[in-house]
Amino acid sequence: MEIELNTRFLETLLEAVGPSGFEQAAAKVWRAEAESFADRVWGDAAGNTYAQLNPGGSPRLMLAGHVDEIGVIVTHVDENGLVYLAGLGGWDPEVLVGQRVRFLGRSGQVLGVVGKKAIHLQKKEDREKAVRLEDLWVDIGTDSREATLERLEVGSVGVIDQSPRYLHGRRLVSRAIDDRIGAFVVLEALRHLARRGVEAEVTAVATVQEEMSFAGAMTSAFHLRPEQAIVVDVTHCTRQPGVEKKKAGQAELGKGADLSVGPYVHPELFARLRALAEAQGIPYTVSAHAARTATDADAVALSREGVPTAVISVPNRYMHSPSEMIDLGDVEAVVSLIVAYAASARPIEGR
Repeated sequence: MEIELNTRFLETLLEAVGPSGFEQAAAKVWRAEAESFADRVWGDAAGNTYAQLNPGGSPRLMLAGHVDEIGVIVTHVDENGLVYLAGLGGWDPEVLVGQRVRFLGRSGQVLGVVGKKAIHLQKKEDREKAVRLEDLWVDIGTDSREATLERLEVGSVGVIDQSPRYLHGRRLVSRAIDDRIGAFVVLEALRHLARRGVEAEVTAVATVQEEMSFAGAMTSAFHLRPEQAIVVDVTHCTRQPGVEKKKAGQAELGKGADLSVGPYVHPELFARLRALAEAQGIPYTVSAHAARTATDADAVALSREGVPTAVISVPNRYMHSPSEMIDLGDVEAVVSLIVAYAASARPIEGR
């Protein structure tokens, strides 16, 4: 199956500022794209956005990718106008040093620089200490608390200011790939299904707050009452120095879609996806989870009386950094597999 990705939409989605709990700008981009082809598009009070094909069809299939990203929130502004932060999601503070931050300010976006004492001014013992988020600050170029508070306030949120770039042709580098790429994939799959038609009721969901609580997955699955679900997220590319494949698996950039297997993944849904990949020549790898998948699937699978759920992931290097890296060929493989599955979806009984 030939899959052509809408990279213009992907780049616009990645540029949007949407940290966990504050996803409105990214959700607006996703919704505008969905409205160009979906039969029905709507949102809910939690912030999730839905795009549906063939309402009333059978079975009811949910496709979920979370639209939030890790970010920061302003907790304090000192007398010199410097801004202090807390993390929204899991940060390695080392990657923040020297970065630029784009805030959603009082009347527009505000740019700042993450500050840290220069190495020339550090004592020997300081140089050997691990960086902590509470020891960093952001400088937006003002000299007083009053001047900063004219542009920002306690509670303003921001993200690292890094735009998408392409390396070596089809390797894409950007912040927010975790998991803006999942939200992109489920809508891309829906777009291709809209062109060919589908008997199932298929609903793509851009879920919120995955980086904090899986709140969007819980509320959207409860709302939709799906009969089966596919969650799309990223997984660690294990082809990099220092990663033990015996612990982390063997998902690699350029090797295709990664299928999860484990207690939270429905075995029949997993088997169908793997059989489809093999029958249609879609490249894939398999990753095993001894317990939770640490994705939205953990919430979806437990919704109401339980939902048969699978996880398909895009391998990602440098996760939770400003320069996450994926291969667009892997994205095409995930979209192809979801389209093939949805086009032939049939009911799943119990385990």
